[in-house]
Amino acid sequence: MSTLVSALQDAAASREAWPDALKALTEAAGVAGAALIISNKSTGNVEEACFFGLSAEFKSDYIRHYAALDPYSPLLDRSWKKLSECFPDPVLRRSEWYNDFVLACGVRDILGARLVDARDYRVTFGIHQQIGRSFPAKLDSLIELVTDSLRRAAEHNVEHSRSTIGARHEPAAELSSDSSRFYFHIDNGKWYADETGSVHSTPDQAAAHALTIALELAQDDSWHGASVLVTNARGRPIARVRIGR
Repeated sequence: MSTLVSALQDAAASREAWPDALKALTEAAGVAGAALIISNKSTGNVEEACFFGLSAEFKSDYIRHYAALDPYSPLLDRSWKKLSECFPDPVLRRSEWYNDFVLACGVRDILGARLVDARDYRVTFGIHQQIGRSFPAKLDSLIELVTDSLRRAAEHNVEHSRSTIGARHEPAAELSSDSSRFYFHIDNGKWYADETGSVHSTPDQAAAHALTIALELAQDDSWHGASVLVTNARGRPIARVRIGR
């Protein structure tokens, strides 16, 4: 336990120490991997990520493609939630993110939380267990012990991201008043454009709304195979959610 606490203290001081912190956490917890993801709330993009264990070699695929399809991260808050308890299995089995990323990594389940939800950045954390195994009984008590240390380390990393990355993006004050309006287009070979959109506080909330739309449309088999594409007020894609199987 002391090794893990020390590793988290190092991660708070330097983002380069996160791989060692994730390694210490997975070893202490008896799990197969973990991931720390820092996202810019203004752009919806993943700015930094550290993956360890099963998913490590898939990090670039997540940032490049699957982050926009991830229905799980938008549901996370300060409490820890299991992926398997957030969505019924039939819904997960229709998810490109789940089938082509989560299962492809060899991951059976994820225990995740949002460690930081600041004005401009959010930090999510996931603990991964491999296919064929369940989370160990000791995990709950370990998470209770280290959550505050994880949050402090993540908050320090957000401060660093503001100084090194935030300057490359438009200040929030310069965004148009329509910057929180998102559009939900339906694509099934034909293009059904959303001309009015709806207002959501963050890209995560917009992505969660897209999942709700997809689940409603999936009740009609004729929509299966289509997708809900979310764009922001400038037409930039935010997320794509597949409808049905």
